[in-house]
Amino acid sequence: MSARSADAHVVHASLWRPILFGGAEPGFVIMEVATVLALLFVVGVHVATVGLALAYATVVHAAAVWVTAKDPMMSRIYLRSLSLRDYYAPIARTTAHPAPVRAAVPRAR
Repeated sequence: MSARSADAHVVHASLWRPILFGGAEPGFVIMEVATVLALLFVVGVHVATVGLALAYATVVHAAAVWVTAKDPMMSRIYLRSLSLRDYYAPIARTTAHPAPVRAAVPRAR
């Protein structure tokens, strides 16, 4: 096998690389921006709120980028884990209801 045949089937990076805004997940960045805008325009534009908004955006965005660098799907995994039970009985009962079946791959909308 030649070296050229290994390069014949290159997968473009846009097919496997996650979409990020500023290094963090898009949903989290949108929530972060909405929180900063709400802080500025609901509380009022003052020196203290602008400073608090800048501090919040800096710290929270840095934490989001750090978490996204570890795992780009961390928030989706966490939200999915919230729908699971904390405890499963070790023995099944004959009167137990079957668990709901969920699709492993979400349907396209």
